[in-house]
Amino acid sequence: MALLPRSAGYLFLILFTLAALVGGADSAMVICFALQAGLLVLAQRRPGSRPWVLPIQLALTCLPLVVTGDTGVNQGFLLAATVLWCVPMRWRWPAFGLVVAVAGGVHQDWRDTWATYLYGVLTTAAVAIVIYSLLRLPELVDRLTATRDDLERVTLARERLQLARRLRAALGDQVDLVMIWLRVARRDIDSAPDMARLAASQVARVTRGMTKTVRETADVYHRSDSPPRDIEPVARLAPRLTLAALVMSLLAWTVDQTLENTDYRPAVALGGFAMSGLLLAQLRWPRYATPMLLIQAAITLVPLPWLGANWCVWLILLATSVLLSRTGIPALVIAAALTALRAVYTEPAAQLASRAGWVILAMEATLVLFGLSRFWQLSEELNRSRVELIRMTLHVERLRVARDMHDLLGLTLSVLALKSDLITELIARDPRRAALEIEESLRIAAEARTEARAMVDDLPQRSLHRELHSARKVLVENGKVVHLESDAELPEELTAPLVPVLREAVTNILRHSAATRVEIDCRRRNGHLHLAIRNDGAVDSDGPHGRGLRNMRARVIDVGGSFTTSVCDGEFLLDAQLPVGAGAKCISETPPDA
Repeated sequence: MALLPRSAGYLFLILFTLAALVGGADSAMVICFALQAGLLVLAQRRPGSRPWVLPIQLALTCLPLVVTGDTGVNQGFLLAATVLWCVPMRWRWPAFGLVVAVAGGVHQDWRDTWATYLYGVLTTAAVAIVIYSLLRLPELVDRLTATRDDLERVTLARERLQLARRLRAALGDQVDLVMIWLRVARRDIDSAPDMARLAASQVARVTRGMTKTVRETADVYHRSDSPPRDIEPVARLAPRLTLAALVMSLLAWTVDQTLENTDYRPAVALGGFAMSGLLLAQLRWPRYATPMLLIQAAITLVPLPWLGANWCVWLILLATSVLLSRTGIPALVIAAALTALRAVYTEPAAQLASRAGWVILAMEATLVLFGLSRFWQLSEELNRSRVELIRMTLHVERLRVARDMHDLLGLTLSVLALKSDLITELIARDPRRAALEIEESLRIAAEARTEARAMVDDLPQRSLHRELHSARKVLVENGKVVHLESDAELPEELTAPLVPVLREAVTNILRHSAATRVEIDCRRRNGHLHLAIRNDGAVDSDGPHGRGLRNMRARVIDVGGSFTTSVCDGEFLLDAQLPVGAGAKCISETPPDA
């Protein structure tokens, strides 16, 4: 964050102290005022000091009243701002209201009429909230910036919790039911083969239902694009607090100038509301800042030669707009010139010290309005970037979930359904092999449950070696002749993208081809890991734009690889190439049954 917005609160307190000194307050009063400002900063910087800062602040505020009967300087806003820092949340705003109400009747000039009393209350409340906002907002912006990593983690946690609920709704107890039916088939395979066949057919039916539900859920996740929402309370508090303080400052400034100028009161009120509205509009629609700035310049400068001291106060709003819409040295020069012009158009008889006081007040007001405006812009920009971060996090996570559900869990359930059909046929003619297939199906069902949990819990990926051998086993069991070649060591980092690619390729061979022969080659060459899968009996049913192939291509391209497919003379070739990092950790081959 830029230095000026971050230090705006401290500069404001310094300028206010200087204004009290230039305005004719005695040295004791100025010292008291400076001590109160220092205590306020201490309460902001050191939370442990707050229990004893507030009583001292109250004593310093009451001391001039006890000694002289009138402070001559409004100290109530310092006490009110301290209350906002030191009093617990439950009592903070009632205590603030009490302090502001009492401070409105402290000064001799504010006790005359209800109008002057309300003016004192409004001024005290406005200045206190402005100081509190200027001191609090850097902390809020820092918190918003510092919690970006936490925001990503929280977003992922919430999304995965919703995924867990959807998976429970989609699968429920059905995986456990499948495992129960498989155990029934294993128990009855010799004593009651008809019951075993019925159990196996139930497994096939339930599994196909789960497969359909999982793929439909994957499609929902793939299309899901619900608008994100930032759940951090600070994200909503920072811009609201800034805008409230800014509007209150503009309102108090306009009311103050309207009450002080008795000769041109309607014109001054109209000018104040017009300039304030244009400043707020400039923040809301920054692309129109230049034409709005020209309108503000015309409103401020054209009547200035005739209205003079009654109108020159709006030069402050014009200087603020210049600083907001322009950058660099030219903006600072123009703002300084407008501030100096404010001193020129004071009362004609004003002395040099009085004109210096007007310059300090103009600098105070410009600093407050600029600081609040910049904080509003910063908090809005930061909130937009946080929402975009949430959106991108959700988008990436939902794509990952959709791919994993389609390519991993969907394939596991498809293989389980095929095995159930095979078991149903084998029970009558080869009970021993059927029993082996039931054991394998139980393992696959347990694997499906583990994969569903891994999508939520981010469990480690399966070994690529194990996946290659599992692919060969599934293909052989479905009557394919398989030739597998792979390196003894494969890069661990490429397991995540290649395991689902391999699985989806096997699914396509089983579901969309009449293949009798499959060749799988996974080896490292020229700094790349190549996975090539070739099969005969190609049927182009999935098409070049099918969901499965799109998912495979996206996984490979996401890690900087290349992915191609081709069909020639009835043979389908899939080729994926992924770059291998220089210091890649490799995993050695383990036995398939390990």
